[in-house]
Amino acid sequence: MSELPAVGYVGLHNHHASPYLKTLATLPVEVICACAPTAEGAPDLEALPDVPVYDDPESLLEAVDVDILWLTLPNRDAPAVIDAATERGVDVFTEKPAARTADDLSPVAERVCDREATVCPAYVWRGHPIARDVRKRAREGFFGTPRAVEARYIASALRHRDASHYLFDAEASRGGILQWLGIHWLDLVPWLLNDPIVAVNAQVAEPTDPTLEPAPDVEDGTTVQFRSESGALGTLQCGYYLREGRYDADLRIYGDEGRCSWDPLGRTFGFDGETRLELEDGGDEWPSTPTRTIVHEYDPVPGYGGSWGREYVRRFLAAREGNGAPPADLSDALTVLQILDAAYESAEAGEWVRVEE
Repeated sequence: MSELPAVGYVGLHNHHASPYLKTLATLPVEVICACAPTAEGAPDLEALPDVPVYDDPESLLEAVDVDILWLTLPNRDAPAVIDAATERGVDVFTEKPAARTADDLSPVAERVCDREATVCPAYVWRGHPIARDVRKRAREGFFGTPRAVEARYIASALRHRDASHYLFDAEASRGGILQWLGIHWLDLVPWLLNDPIVAVNAQVAEPTDPTLEPAPDVEDGTTVQFRSESGALGTLQCGYYLREGRYDADLRIYGDEGRCSWDPLGRTFGFDGETRLELEDGGDEWPSTPTRTIVHEYDPVPGYGGSWGREYVRRFLAAREGNGAPPADLSDALTVLQILDAAYESAEAGEWVRVEE
């Protein structure tokens, strides 16, 4: 009998299912069962071990004694499964954003606080070495007072994607590219700067391609202006606009003492090769070489996020054993959902909206 933590994988019809299963295969855990809810469509079995597959999460939880439930479910379905798992003392790793709205997740998060279970949402960019470097520099005062943030997350157009997937169904997912890709920066920027987003002004664009079938009822383009607690101003541009397999992402931070710029993805969203962080000191700390570049060479590892994605999961696994805190928790998930709530409300109202706490 294996003494490794037993994992039940729930939600196989998800873009991240196969990469996460490959990550888990490199770690001291054992996937002993899975669940592919029939309503989701055809499951992705590429990286799934030869294990029993259940039709619904409740059946899995009743039939199998698992230590961890790994969720890549539609936003609509995640809160109830998190609730059911943690009620049984099962730890949970869940795809972001873990719910459609903050109101959907809030009561579950409150109950989880009183349970002996660890829940970690997949805000894996917090685990990237460059993200951790920028966060450390921000806390050491490299940027001084943050003044502006410019963020971008552009991906391949919807005609190169499965438009019938639940990601593009408002009832299952609530929103489109903002809640699937732009959300990474909505989580990462406040985390990097320790500076919460307090107000947003958003506009969304609906898909214009008449060949999409079925026609998605979520946005394929978004522009978000935001203001942080310190008074910094920011913009986030998202869109499914590019040719197949291409990405265009960027993150720039400007302070009154320093700035940085980082392209974390590359043109084809790879976790091999290298990525570069450009830094410029606007004060007196680096008088002879005020502009410097840090090159991070990736250690190719199978799975989502490669080696740094695996390290994020390692921290979750350590936290569930009582060794430190998880890299993110449900309070972080709620914070991001509150920003999303405000952004979609702003897009509908056509005005600035404060982010509720």
